[in-house]
Amino acid sequence: MSRRGVSKVQIMAGLLAALALNPAAARIICWTDDHGRKACGDVAPPEVSTRERQVINARGMVVEVQPRAPTEAERQAKAEATLRAAEEAALAERAAAYDRFLLETYRDLDELVLQGERRIEAVMGRKALAERAVADTETAVADLRTRRDALLAEDRPIPARLAEQLQTFNNDLTEHQAALDGITRQERTLRERYANDAARFAALKAGTP
Repeated sequence: MSRRGVSKVQIMAGLLAALALNPAAARIICWTDDHGRKACGDVAPPEVSTRERQVINARGMVVEVQPRAPTEAERQAKAEATLRAAEEAALAERAAAYDRFLLETYRDLDELVLQGERRIEAVMGRKALAERAVADTETAVADLRTRRDALLAEDRPIPARLAEQLQTFNNDLTEHQAALDGITRQERTLRERYANDAARFAALKAGTP
């Protein structure tokens, strides 16, 4: 059954009367209809299953609030919030694990700084070799181009051997430059990493969060 009234007082009076006449019912469910009016009954109709509903006992007290179903936007927002929380928790765990790594790996700040300097020094050695390879190849390419341009100026044919050498050295120059760029990025990454590690290690030792 369903009962609707014109005011909350009338609705509540009717509900209490109904409950008094039928104690077995023990409760009434109330909701808001499509027109914004309060409606109540022993059982909520299926069409209001997605709306908030209140369960009222024989004393007229709200004993349970059945929340409305979330909208699609709310479900999406909740899923995104859950994902963000999981990502933040994973980041926090990785940060805590890295803190433990620093404290367990190095006895003091000097040891950490020394290791960083050694690794950077090794990279700098490779960088010097790569720079030398680039410089030597640039010199070879410049010489081959000079020879080619001289022949062109004299309107003479370019020997196939010269053209092949120029192409080969140009390819080598591209490869050497790419290798140098990679080593330069590695050097920069190492410097940033050890600078950050040193700052974090010092903070951990000082008890700074």
